[in-house]
Amino acid sequence: MLIQSIPSAVVRRAQASRLRLAQRRHYHVENRVNQNFPFRYEGEAKTRFTVGFAAFVAAGFSVPFLASAFQLKKAAS
Repeated sequence: MLIQSIPSAVVRRAQASRLRLAQRRHYHVENRVNQNFPFRYEGEAKTRFTVGFAAFVAAGFSVPFLASAFQLKKAAS
């Protein structure tokens, strides 16, 4: 069979790689106030996070409108 022809060192290395990946992905956060992100954002950091997030979302939302306005202006001239 094909599986018997695979060297055991290769199989062990693949299993170890899968185990390390599973350990890296494991993350647990308690379900409490201000514990829903994997980083702290209280006080001044919370304001900075809110302003940065709002700017990021506004920039992403405005791109299609700015692009269509540019295309309409380009077509008119």
